[in-house]
Amino acid sequence: ISEGRWMQPELDLLKAFLPVGGVAVDAGANIGGVTLPLSRHVGPDGQVHAFEPFRVLHQVLTANCAINGLLSCFTYHNALGNRTEQRSRRMPGLAAVGNPSKSYVVDAVKSELLVHHDSQGRMETVSMVRLDDVLRLERLDVIKIDVESGEYEMLLGAEHTIRKFQPVIYVEDSEADTLGATKTPTAQWLKKAQGYSCHDPRDFDLVLMTSTLCVPQSLQQEVRERIR
Repeated sequence: ISEGRWMQPELDLLKAFLPVGGVAVDAGANIGGVTLPLSRHVGPDGQVHAFEPFRVLHQVLTANCAINGLLSCFTYHNALGNRTEQRSRRMPGLAAVGNPSKSYVVDAVKSELLVHHDSQGRMETVSMVRLDDVLRLERLDVIKIDVESGEYEMLLGAEHTIRKFQPVIYVEDSEADTLGATKTPTAQWLKKAQGYSCHDPRDFDLVLMTSTLCVPQSLQQEVRERIR
């Protein structure tokens, strides 16, 4: 953090599959820890579409893109799921030590460790949309997903986009620790419905990774070469 970087090994992994001028989706962008470096990487002719459902976090995300002059950064005040609907959720609290990236839109999560809600109990209305309904793209190279137990529904809502572009998907899978990276409902759906193969990055000697790497059939033979 003191060097202005966040989770550099994961950023390097994503950049290996995201060319300059490329297009990425950041689902669960928080304040831009991944959005900003990817936007810098793709340059002004690329695109990073960043979705953040909570108002105060979306405002900080958008401000961070603006003050860094990132033309490739597009922000959306939405959660991503498999239906269009409004949900009432507790606001994140930013006035105490916590991790606002753990704020969640689903009905429940396994643990609320590090989640800090607004101290006055304020609520907000969160707007959920389907990725297939809101983006009309000409290409898509990478999807990064960190949506706190909402990853399966989010992917169902992106089914046609994934099938059309076959992007690399880097997903924080809430069930990977207990079931294994290849056996979760998310990994199994990607395999059966989209022909993807999901891997624990440690299978490629990548340490300090928190998510699962899922690649389409067309890239499965060159994964190791890409991430050297």
